[in-house]
Amino acid sequence: MFDFLKKTKKPNPDASRLLASILVVFPAVQSVTYESKGEMLEFSFALDIKFSQNEIENFLAYVAESLETFHQLEGLSGAKIELNAEGVYGTCFLNVRRDVATLTCRELSLLTELTINYFGDKLIEEYDNNFYPDEEYLIAQENYLEQCLNNMRQLRVEGRLVGVREHERVVVYAR
Repeated sequence: MFDFLKKTKKPNPDASRLLASILVVFPAVQSVTYESKGEMLEFSFALDIKFSQNEIENFLAYVAESLETFHQLEGLSGAKIELNAEGVYGTCFLNVRRDVATLTCRELSLLTELTINYFGDKLIEEYDNNFYPDEEYLIAQENYLEQCLNNMRQLRVEGRLVGVREHERVVVYAR
């Protein structure tokens, strides 16, 4: 009768912490989604300009080659990765889908650095110049993020979680 009275499932706290940590440690990541189907994470980067199809294809090839090399150097095999881009009005979103089983914090750092270096000031980052976490805090968060990734590999999390950045706040919700 009243749908709003139905009990909703609460998101898994470990999965919620993982998404929140990714958004805290990597301000260039605008949103992150976890889907239990395939145990995949999707990261979205936002650019404040729409790029040509050729520029986006060049970037996607650059990232794919860089990550392939990284995986070879790290001895990772069987990593699942999907890259795509979509444009809406004057904004372009770069989406990276990655399996949780082989993802590492170092790979996330590499992916973020590749994006920052390639697009520079066109990449939308949410921290303003007056508020940027100190290095000790970020190191602690990276260690925590690695721990969350390890926990996610051992758990079976059902459903879909979405984490988004809203200025200096991070919100994670079940969908």
